[in-house]
Amino acid sequence: MKKNLYHYLLSVMLLLGSVPLWAQDLHVGKALEASTKLPPSSFQHQSDSTINIQEVVVKAFGSGKRLLDTPGAIDLITNTQLTNEPSFTLAPSVNKSPGVWMQSGSINTNRLTIRGIGTRSPFGTNKIRAYYGDIPLTNGVGETTLEDLDLDQISDIEIIKGPASAFYGSGLGGVLLFNPAQPTGTQFSERVSVGSFQTVKYTSKLELALKNSSHSLVYSHFHSDGYRENNETNRHNLTWTSSFTRKQTTLSLLGAFIQTDAFIPSSIDLKTFESDPEKAAPNWAATRGYEDYRKAFGGLSLSQGFERNWIAKVSLFGQYNQNNELRPFNILQEKSHYLGERSVVEKKITSPNTITRIMIGNEYFRENYQWQTLQNADRVAGTLLSDNQEFRWYNNVFLLTDMTIQQRLIISSSLNWNRTSYRYEDQFLSDGDQSGKRQFPSILSPRLAASWIVNPNMRIFSVISHGFSPPTLEETLLPGGQRNPSIKPETGWNFELGAKGSISPSLFVELSMYYMKVKNLLVAQRISEDEYIGINAGGTNHPGIEIRMDYRLINHPNLTTWFRANGSLTHYRFAQFTDMGNDYAGNQLPGTPDLLTNWMLETTHARGCFLHLHYLTVGRMPLRDDNSIYSKAYALANVMAGYEKTFKHFTMAFTSGIQNLFNVHYASMVQINAIAVGNQSPRYYYPGLPRNYKLQLSLKYGF
Repeated sequence: MKKNLYHYLLSVMLLLGSVPLWAQDLHVGKALEASTKLPPSSFQHQSDSTINIQEVVVKAFGSGKRLLDTPGAIDLITNTQLTNEPSFTLAPSVNKSPGVWMQSGSINTNRLTIRGIGTRSPFGTNKIRAYYGDIPLTNGVGETTLEDLDLDQISDIEIIKGPASAFYGSGLGGVLLFNPAQPTGTQFSERVSVGSFQTVKYTSKLELALKNSSHSLVYSHFHSDGYRENNETNRHNLTWTSSFTRKQTTLSLLGAFIQTDAFIPSSIDLKTFESDPEKAAPNWAATRGYEDYRKAFGGLSLSQGFERNWIAKVSLFGQYNQNNELRPFNILQEKSHYLGERSVVEKKITSPNTITRIMIGNEYFRENYQWQTLQNADRVAGTLLSDNQEFRWYNNVFLLTDMTIQQRLIISSSLNWNRTSYRYEDQFLSDGDQSGKRQFPSILSPRLAASWIVNPNMRIFSVISHGFSPPTLEETLLPGGQRNPSIKPETGWNFELGAKGSISPSLFVELSMYYMKVKNLLVAQRISEDEYIGINAGGTNHPGIEIRMDYRLINHPNLTTWFRANGSLTHYRFAQFTDMGNDYAGNQLPGTPDLLTNWMLETTHARGCFLHLHYLTVGRMPLRDDNSIYSKAYALANVMAGYEKTFKHFTMAFTSGIQNLFNVHYASMVQINAIAVGNQSPRYYYPGLPRNYKLQLSLKYGF
């Protein structure tokens, strides 16, 4: 049946490509000036539920192109979608994008995967790069902490699926671009959100929009007792942005501070998951394990325009992080800081039949990571067990060209050169000095993409791209702390064909078919509760289909209703994979389901009311490389309703929502290849939240 579904979706794609050809009276020369009706939730809420395609501009690849004209699979999540969710986390919004899957074990434990890349990360997100404006959020080994960000300061999120070679450092899974919100006026706003499990979030925001500058200051405080034992979380966020513009010069400044204190319930075994999901893991509950960290990051960007269509942009950025984590087996103390710069020079060349844009740039990154482990002596730091320091460097040099030919064909080509180095210093010498340096060979990653303008409302695109991911810290060291000299970066090639556009004023469709082949698969073998060994264990194949449809059911001056559906059908398998003498070739890649679907019904009334219904289905997934254990498939229903009213300078909005409407018991995150510690069973499961509620009141005053 799955094979037939592939054939059916292929037929749909061919149909999408041929439909525009029937309308021979369309003048392709007007393609770049045309507009179409597009679904508002993809971009912003509008009362008339229409949007001109000219207005939908994305920053992906630094192009400033319309989403329709950008070759590749890119999803856009607006601030309205982020805030009008029945959840306090990023996961529900991100999971509405086909091919993207974010598992959430708790507020401070999440794992994001794109097209099956990143599933083997134990407790976080890696192999996917993220940027906050021009500032990298990804550290020197490819790990990203997404739960730190204050979503109230984000205007939108762009998700680039597949290797985004050159412009973003060739991340294997893709890239998340968090675009900071820009003030549209001088105003002050307050938002209070309350929910189940004693959850509350306060947000205060001050925005100033002046003649030649704009400024924004956002403070938020989040608290939750949590659904589970040992699950309390407190977080403070303070974010400041400023922008100064004069003629062709723009200076942007950003600063952010995050303070988080979060207890850790950890994963649980099957018996506990089924009978007492509120329980924490026994050893984590006994020691009342937690993490306590402070993080600050910031940067500045200067953009200067010159005559003859030259633009130069330089960004300086840095971050400092300090973390203390109390664990059953030891106490971890970490400090890290990084500094870097990113510079780009752009030239635009215009001729009668072509528009060419050439960009050349460099991104340099240097990180210092220090960590110690100490004995957990009844929740007090005891004997020093290890003392380490690692320096990480990388340098990306990239070249990108975009060419629009006769308003019919857009070709984008790029090339990235990367050099990555680590230097490890062992400062705990009682068991010998394991210090050393590792410089990985230079890696070239190309990307070639094309978009054919079949008519004003439809595009067909294709992409060939290369990506890589460096080893994480655990993968560069052996259990005893010795260096692992044989470890290699994980690399992959991605091939993609797709179509996107409007078949009619009421129907928007998008379809992507891709195949990614990954070699030198990085595997962090877990040999104890706190010890891993990294190996290159073979390769994986990642074929898949992503489809999306947005259909306007009702188009009335006072009432608009959209039906939206999307999904991903995949067949991720080990190509060659031998681990500890076991051959797993042909097995399904653990930690990712073969089938994910979203079904949404969204109604908006001109008087300011809205109602959103969302139904998510998740297929079962293997929990081990040998595919001997699977999680259960599940489906979740969420509902959100709200009302907004404006009185001259004052705007009030009230929203309420229910997550997991039918109180389904499910695992919101799973631990891959969990091992049995002592007499305990393997702990695979993080239980998802039962039915829970959220109320939100927003007040805004414009000056």
